[in-house]
Amino acid sequence: MTVEIAFVLLLFVAAAVLLVTELVPPEVTSLGLVLMLAGSGVMTAEEAFRGFASEAIVVLACVMILSRRLSESGAMHGLSSWLAGRKGRSPAAIVARLMASSAALSMVFSNTSTTAVMMPIASDAADKAKVSPGRFMMPMAFASMMGGCATLIGTSANIAANGVITRMGLEPFHLFEFFWVGIAVTAAGIVTVVLLGNHFIPERERGSDREIREDLFLADLIVVEGSKVAETALGDLGLPDLGATPLAIDTEEGRVAPHGRRKVHAGDHILVHAAASALARLAADDRFHLDGVAEDAPAEITAEAILLPGSRWTGLSVAGMRRRLAPDVSVVGVRRAGYERVARVGLMRLRAGDILFLAGNREGMERVDDDVDIYLSGRSEPVAPSRREGWYTLSALFAAIAVSSLGLLPMGVALLSAVMALVLAGRFTLRDAFSKVSWHILILIGGMSGLGLAMLQTGAADWLAEGILHYVAPLGQTAVLIMLSLLTILLTQALSNAAAALTVLPVAVAIASGLGVDPRPLAVIVTLSASLSFIAPLEPALLLVYGKGHYRLRDFILAGVPLTAVSVAIVLLLVPMLWPL
Repeated sequence: MTVEIAFVLLLFVAAAVLLVTELVPPEVTSLGLVLMLAGSGVMTAEEAFRGFASEAIVVLACVMILSRRLSESGAMHGLSSWLAGRKGRSPAAIVARLMASSAALSMVFSNTSTTAVMMPIASDAADKAKVSPGRFMMPMAFASMMGGCATLIGTSANIAANGVITRMGLEPFHLFEFFWVGIAVTAAGIVTVVLLGNHFIPERERGSDREIREDLFLADLIVVEGSKVAETALGDLGLPDLGATPLAIDTEEGRVAPHGRRKVHAGDHILVHAAASALARLAADDRFHLDGVAEDAPAEITAEAILLPGSRWTGLSVAGMRRRLAPDVSVVGVRRAGYERVARVGLMRLRAGDILFLAGNREGMERVDDDVDIYLSGRSEPVAPSRREGWYTLSALFAAIAVSSLGLLPMGVALLSAVMALVLAGRFTLRDAFSKVSWHILILIGGMSGLGLAMLQTGAADWLAEGILHYVAPLGQTAVLIMLSLLTILLTQALSNAAAALTVLPVAVAIASGLGVDPRPLAVIVTLSASLSFIAPLEPALLLVYGKGHYRLRDFILAGVPLTAVSVAIVLLLVPMLWPL
């Protein structure tokens, strides 16, 4: 092992640790990688920054713009409502139709946008079938990931992997290269969930205690100087009647139990659990002051917001987020799955998957809704582009796909032309377009692409490949393919699916060289494996349904392991047949 190989592998380990722990934002880790690679002399500056100048970055940005525009317009909602059906069907039939609809939509739109649009459809279907929403939401999100792997633009992992293999000298993936594998995986996934879903998809009783508890936000009521409730016994405040359960009282002397006869004093913080409706009532009650709500900025709109993976807000305290959003929006409460501690909301460090209860004015909520790191749901009086605008966007997207499929223009040029055509036609502005791009994801992919190239140039990928071949190759080519798939899936649990694919692809190409086989099938297996891991709810599509479906982490493990196994088995069976080694 050379010094350069050791340095690159050390960078990879350090990046993986930082991405998992989120000690710093993911984009900071990615940019730090680029600086270390270029500053150390392992790569030239041009080589280190090459990942940011790839066609994959342009394609992914354009897909984000168009798919989010469609999601906001409601055009996809009408289409998915028609596909999902109305009523009079058994739960199993509804699951099959919802999964098929979700998979079909995510072949063209991003799986995150598809899931966001399909969530109210799944909830409405659950109401009509009189079952828990959790019975439908998880399968629907799984299907969006399955369908997304069938086309080049369905997932960020496919787009990012395409950019990497092109820089490695391989032919780029074409738009429908994975189509038949994606169709087979989707069909097998639907059959598996319909036949066996009752055994691993949670079906909690509607309105159960567990479901209610998971709908509660942690909030903080402050007893301000001159308040009407000062010097009043806690039991006389009527908090339970408003839907709030006292958990503790923070006084100047420390935290005390919330006994009903204990009097509250100015400066005390009453920590409560409350549903969204209760928080709205408390915000309107002049006897109380909710921590985070500015007294001179009354709330016109309330909403729930989910922090998406890789969000720039993760790691920041709630108080820090409040300062950045003030005065138009207030962070009133926080809900976190599995969080049992009683804490001051303002002191909590934000994590991906946290659900926030927001209150503010219309302009402020529009600003939050434009934040690509946050998924806003349950907003009163949402402002969105018209459905007609959605059809314009849909037409432009399909035109770009058709032009690219016919080979008339490269995918990046076709999609960018679609975006620019809509801008020049006055459908939306460039500022609107830029606001819909998840820049942190593009930065993450650009930086990780540089690391992948460094692994190839320094020989780190060859070194890893030799070690893998030494132990696995004697077991046969099938064992090598299985190992590559499992390695990608393992890394996907810690990193994003795109980052996992970018990390393993150089190793896969080096292994192909060692075996003397075509590297393309190995690259396909790595790319698809990165998109077909359902074990942990870290993929944005799964995170969106995590809270809404009242799931626990073990629900995804129980459902995701068998579904991942089925999907990977189909990939390992079909890829060598369609792309001979």
